[in-house]
Amino acid sequence: MPQSTSPQPEDSVSALLALIGRLDVEDVILRFDVDFDVPMRQDGALRLLRLAGESGHGGRNDIRATARRVGAHWCEVVHADVTYKLFTGLQLIKASRADARLLHDLHLRGELPADDPFAAYAAARWFDGEGRIRYRLGSFTSARISFGTAVGIARRAGLWWALPDLRGNRERARFEEQGQPMRDGGEAAATGGFVTELEALLREIEELAHLHGVDVVVPPTPGTPARHREFLRGYSNVLHNLAIALREAGRPEESLAVTARSLAISEGLGDVYRVAQSRTNQALCDPENAQRHFEELLTLPWQRGRAIARQNLALRSEGGRGLEDLRRLLDEIEQDDSPDGHHAGLDVDFYAYTVRGYQRTAEALPPEHRPEDVLTRRLGLARSVRSAIALPAYKRTYARHMRPAFLHAIAEAVVHGHDAQADQERVLSLVEESAGRELLDLLGSSHPSSLRPPAHRIAGAPSPEASGPRRGPAVRAPLRAASPELTEALREVLAEREREYEEHFLDAPLTSVPHDEDIAHRLVQYTLNHPGSAVVRYFRYAAPDGVTGGAGAVPDSLGIMVCRDGRLTTVTGIPYEKVADLAELVWADISDPESPWPSEATCRHVWDLLLAPVWDRVDAGATTHLTLIPTDHVFAVPLHVAVAPGDTRPLAARVPLSHSVSVAAFVTQGRHLLKRQLMEQDDDLTALLSTDADASGRELVGTGWHPGRVFVAGPPPEGLEYAEPAHDADWDGLSALVAKEPEFFVYAGHGTYLDGPEAAGPLLHLGSHDVLTQFDLALRVSLPRNKLTVLGACVAGQGMRSDGGDVLGFMRSLVISGAGAVCLPLWYVLDIALVRTVRALLRKSRQVLCDADSAPFDIVQALHEHYLTVLDDYPNLAGRIQHTPLALYL
Repeated sequence: MPQSTSPQPEDSVSALLALIGRLDVEDVILRFDVDFDVPMRQDGALRLLRLAGESGHGGRNDIRATARRVGAHWCEVVHADVTYKLFTGLQLIKASRADARLLHDLHLRGELPADDPFAAYAAARWFDGEGRIRYRLGSFTSARISFGTAVGIARRAGLWWALPDLRGNRERARFEEQGQPMRDGGEAAATGGFVTELEALLREIEELAHLHGVDVVVPPTPGTPARHREFLRGYSNVLHNLAIALREAGRPEESLAVTARSLAISEGLGDVYRVAQSRTNQALCDPENAQRHFEELLTLPWQRGRAIARQNLALRSEGGRGLEDLRRLLDEIEQDDSPDGHHAGLDVDFYAYTVRGYQRTAEALPPEHRPEDVLTRRLGLARSVRSAIALPAYKRTYARHMRPAFLHAIAEAVVHGHDAQADQERVLSLVEESAGRELLDLLGSSHPSSLRPPAHRIAGAPSPEASGPRRGPAVRAPLRAASPELTEALREVLAEREREYEEHFLDAPLTSVPHDEDIAHRLVQYTLNHPGSAVVRYFRYAAPDGVTGGAGAVPDSLGIMVCRDGRLTTVTGIPYEKVADLAELVWADISDPESPWPSEATCRHVWDLLLAPVWDRVDAGATTHLTLIPTDHVFAVPLHVAVAPGDTRPLAARVPLSHSVSVAAFVTQGRHLLKRQLMEQDDDLTALLSTDADASGRELVGTGWHPGRVFVAGPPPEGLEYAEPAHDADWDGLSALVAKEPEFFVYAGHGTYLDGPEAAGPLLHLGSHDVLTQFDLALRVSLPRNKLTVLGACVAGQGMRSDGGDVLGFMRSLVISGAGAVCLPLWYVLDIALVRTVRALLRKSRQVLCDADSAPFDIVQALHEHYLTVLDDYPNLAGRIQHTPLALYL
């Protein structure tokens, strides 16, 4: 029998391996932007790179192999960005960051091959890809930093052909980062400034083009050199950004002219993505021909572009047909439950815009033809999208966009409800479903394991020795005014640690905790079973588009719900702008360098606006425990020093008082149980001390604590008795304290607040070595047995609010770290006030023991009793306010 001459399986495998071995991986990466990404053929390049094994792990001794891995990951990140698979994009970034940073470090040291740009190109493009994902998630500071790194690499390595794209991305992120402050003069004025900057950037790019012989006038062809095509694609990107800025500045004719230039280049390149964006801008600038532009967009092979076209064509249709098209599109979105992040990435903004379009289209119909599911669709959007998102940053982005649906639903319940208990419960249920959800998700998920100290630390962090002499009493304020350079360095550190915090959840995604439908009933039962207790829940509501039944628009308002003796009652209709103004007034007070605490007038204003409307319901009998639950701007208001007319007692000296972050945390999560806790003789007291003459740390002295149970990091105050040698106030010292799993944890030192629209929040000084951010406390501090934590530093309690109703700042971090009751100040506090207040609490926790092994300790009552002594010590109101420094959160 004749032998077969067909290849044997082994030969086929060998041939395939030989083919893969001949693949020029570096050429694929260098051409990815213009030969694969441009025509939307990313999948083809990615299959080749995956076959070659370039997306896996490998040794880091071979620079070229490392550069190939970095370049391959960049290609994958670009694909994730274009398809809006943002969770996947972040996973890819995390997997390849170490390699990318190695290339960057080698580049900075001049150790990459000078005669071959591949490694530098791969590094620059990787950081640009990271920036694109960060930008898409709304983290504009992180995006700007990544884009800036990419631009720096490209400039130093002479990657002129990549610079237009990289610089255009950086400028866009920088504009978004500046945010509201830049827009204070009006959206059009702010965008007009951006137009000027982009026009200047275009001129620089055109000079660069002339230098390298790139024709920016005649559209490119397939025969145009690859580097010229990549340059022109970046140039088209800047043109597109300019066109968008011109349109937003109210200059549509100029926008169309610039879009025509961008479109000509994109069509010459075959750049499907940019062509689709240009068609969309043409439609928005040219309403008369919008139908044609969107129909052209339907023919392009970009899924999201086609969806945008369908959405806008439906919005342009009249009457029931448009409504039906939008309903069909919404049904498709709501049925998409793919597990790869597609739903949470592609559809959050798109889904929200479609729902808003559905609402507007419905409102244009005669009343008898309007569908009844508009509000249901809006709430369905909020609930379904939230459950699909596993990252805290995007949860907050979602909340900011989706919260108006809940505010509208609350407004509907307020307007159409009555005094019946069921109506009150409906309001409270909606309030709790929409507020503080991220914190509840964090509490419902596994606590992150404590990470090692951060690699990037702040150079030149203020130290106690750097503080100069201060006039007047000692205040735990910033040690020195930060220079612009130090402020930027602090901002970069804060952004870096926030990124690290977010990336933890790539490996441990957040579980969305279901809303407790019985939350109102649980609160009622709590007050019934704790006679004399009252809970006040502040909430926000608004329906600018009107509510059902023809009741008209409901302005942005504050409501206050009181639960006492099992009865829910509500006061509504407080203009929310008054609350925001009050928060601004508080900030102005504490920003006064001469007296950085709330003024007497402000404290009375707090009472008039936030306590007086409900005080008759709160204090209907002997009040043994009042709990205040803020919302939004109310978090920044020192409610505990509110003062009634004709009175000179701060609220915390008037009634036993605590705060909480939500009803769900207080009741369902059991934080009300922190009011009374069991003290034991072997309770450990740990203290992190970043002290000097203005932040003495003397609250630890004279507490009655057994020296063998006292552990410190940092310079101990004179008179403190402790057994173990003191650690330094650095990361090792903090780790040593946390390892004790202390029942009591005290920070004594200086705090400050980094203000701004992005990368903002409170900071604590970690000696002269670094700063502690809220993200450090969340990831590097675990307090599983803690009973009381005190942050004895200025403004440590600020930064708790977010636009989406979530709870941020140190309060969030401490709660998820396992902290028990938490005490923190909201202003720049006097050292002596903190010393006396914290010492009183620590001493009382030991006094209740006497000679017993254990005894209960009521932290709320103990703080109240101390504040009563303040009334005796300081007859004037100003002194009483200054010496009531801590807000207590359970």
